Amino acid sequence: MDLQTDVLIIGGGATGAGIARDLALRGIPSILVERGDFTSGASGRNQGLLHSGGRYAVNDPEAARECISENRILRRIAPHCIEDTGGLFVSLPEDGAEYRATFIRACEVAGIETIPLSPRETLSLEPRLTPDTIGAVQVPDGAIDPFTLVVENARDAESRGARFFLHTEATGLLREGSRVTGATLRDRLTGQEFTIAAPWVVNATGAWANQILALAGLKIGIALSKGSMLITNTRLTERVINRCRPPASGDIIVPNDTVSILGTTSSRSDDLEQYEVTPDEVSLLVDELSRLIPSLRGERFTRAYAGVRPLVQVGETDDDRGISRGFALIDHEGRDGVKGLVTITGGKLMTYRLMAERTTDFICARMGLRVPCLTQAQRLPGAGLGHALQDRLLWLRRQTPASRGEILCDCELVPREAVDAILREGKVRELQDILHRTRLAKGTCQGGFCVYRLLGLLNEMRKAEGRGDSNRILRAFLEERWKGIRPVLWGISLKEEELIESIYKGLFNLNAAGNDGSAGGGE
Repeated sequence: MDLQTDVLIIGGGATGAGIARDLALRGIPSILVERGDFTSGASGRNQGLLHSGGRYAVNDPEAARECISENRILRRIAPHCIEDTGGLFVSLPEDGAEYRATFIRACEVAGIETIPLSPRETLSLEPRLTPDTIGAVQVPDGAIDPFTLVVENARDAESRGARFFLHTEATGLLREGSRVTGATLRDRLTGQEFTIAAPWVVNATGAWANQILALAGLKIGIALSKGSMLITNTRLTERVINRCRPPASGDIIVPNDTVSILGTTSSRSDDLEQYEVTPDEVSLLVDELSRLIPSLRGERFTRAYAGVRPLVQVGETDDDRGISRGFALIDHEGRDGVKGLVTITGGKLMTYRLMAERTTDFICARMGLRVPCLTQAQRLPGAGLGHALQDRLLWLRRQTPASRGEILCDCELVPREAVDAILREGKVRELQDILHRTRLAKGTCQGGFCVYRLLGLLNEMRKAEGRGDSNRILRAFLEERWKGIRPVLWGISLKEEELIESIYKGLFNLNAAGNDGSAGGGE
């Protein structure tokens, strides 16, 4: 199977999917390849923050202006992916009033709306904040669902002619002299190898950018910064809470449906395949954020996870927080004498659409095309449809017991019909693909009491065939799940994990030959 297209995109995160959509809206054929599923990298391992730009206003004003501009655009084109929580930058006594004044002035310069609040006003909005609060600044932060956002971009692109190959990795770049003309690829599930010829190849792999560039003997300067986050069992606040001080570890809380996401740390990472949250990082996040919300210490944490940010590096520095969160579009013809190859990296989820627009503008200019970008106005197909918890509760309330059907995930109220619809499309290839497209396994039990139901459904529909036996699939899921649970395993979480382990070992015989003797690694 050898294919041909106008633009080959490598990388299925938000930026890659956004480029595919932008190209499709301009009538330019493209094929996107991704070594895993959509959102397998940083796009699925962030804090889900709809940035106002306030976090960068003082130290990185250009990034702040990009954020507030894209904030307004995303509210128009993807309202179903956003919860408009608003945000507070909260000052504690040690933060002082001087930085708060500097912050407000910087936001004004960047075009970010602010409302100063007194201690009483702040605590009336968020009563769980420490009574030591000396005030806050309100900004238009919010929460965003990166999984729905990316998949919707891809679906819209596909409906307009774009093609996608998931679980497919680039193994080499095709060359004709000084020009890249495509790539050799391998299906990671079947082993099938094939080529895609294209006059333009876009490297949109984020933190993995240098791995793709190495296929052409190239390298760019990016710093890989690991950010670790924690998920609470309950929603701590109604608004995004930031510490009003220079950016540091443990200074932000993002509400997300029924939970909150606590973050983040920043440490240099050299390994893109094995990076886990450490006990020290957990302690740091809890210690720092409990200064904002004292009751945090008594909360139950359901999961810890980490993502790797690609930071475009100019010069040498050991302080990753001092590196701009801006992005870079690199034309390798002008930089390295290699034609037909473009890298887009850096940035953040918040600026994915702008990164896609700049990339597509560049390619159109090189193709001699004058076609305007439409993504800033064209709403995603699901706009107007609800995906939030309130909508799922309303849906359940409207159903009679007879018509409600089976609920696969009790924590997140995911009905079987939602999974049935995904399976009918016939495009998901692994268990994790389904989890990326629903909220299944994202709740309190982290899949402990619902994934086996999903496996039963897959068997019933003969979707597990050719992927190994169901127990093997289930074991792989539990082992991956264990990586996130282990750093926060104490108290009630430990008791629940022991129960889940006994269920899977006893009922599903997951300590059979070939296993290491633990369903989730609990021994």
